[in-house]
Amino acid sequence: MPEGYFLRAFDVLDSSNTECHRRVEAGENGPLWVVTDQQSAGRGRRGRQWVSKKGNLFASLLYPISCDVMTASGLSFVAALAIQEMLADVLQSKERVKCKWPNDILVDGKKISGILLESAALGGGAPGFVIIGIGINIEYHPDETLYSATNIREALHGGLCSREYIFANLASSMAHWIDKWHTQGFEHIINVWKERAMGLGEEIIVRLPNEEISGKFIDLDATGALILDADGERRHISAGDVFFGEKFGKKFGEK
Repeated sequence: MPEGYFLRAFDVLDSSNTECHRRVEAGENGPLWVVTDQQSAGRGRRGRQWVSKKGNLFASLLYPISCDVMTASGLSFVAALAIQEMLADVLQSKERVKCKWPNDILVDGKKISGILLESAALGGGAPGFVIIGIGINIEYHPDETLYSATNIREALHGGLCSREYIFANLASSMAHWIDKWHTQGFEHIINVWKERAMGLGEEIIVRLPNEEISGKFIDLDATGALILDADGERRHISAGDVFFGEKFGKKFGEK
């Protein structure tokens, strides 16, 4: 583990993020990685289920913060850069691995990793921790998904890459990019993220809870919100599902 980081590993958990919440209540301070072979109740963004069979990586980092939750939310971009850089090294290709707003990683245009950020507090007080949940498809990927998916074995054309190797390199990459966040600020993180982003400057579709918007992905604002030019109107979108053309996603309203 990187200096100052600790690890707790499990065979089975309901959720690595949920275990981090329990660790906060038990008085652990972090930075602490929680890793499990399997999850019985893994979850993704917006309450979606995260399929969690043995063979993939399910890890959460419990990280103490001294800033407000809005500022700490920038750690989702930090995590994205850490995962992107680690996978680019594993696959020996920067071009194949891209960041997808707001918090996914793509390989060859297919989702291989997702990030779920949650805040945590001790005894109902002000949040003093961020929990960064990370799932990486190593051995398999689900077929029935909102967005086309892949896994590391498939990306390596059948090659093997152990979960332990992936996690060790992820932990090192996360420590590096968290240090960059502290020393160079969120603006630096956003600028690097944009260099590695999928769809920036292109026409995209953003699916919101009650509407679907088409437009040009022109930038991110200072908070990390997506700026969309929709028929000349600039919209700042803080959360949504992005698709790069209809072929990448189901029609609006379908599950």
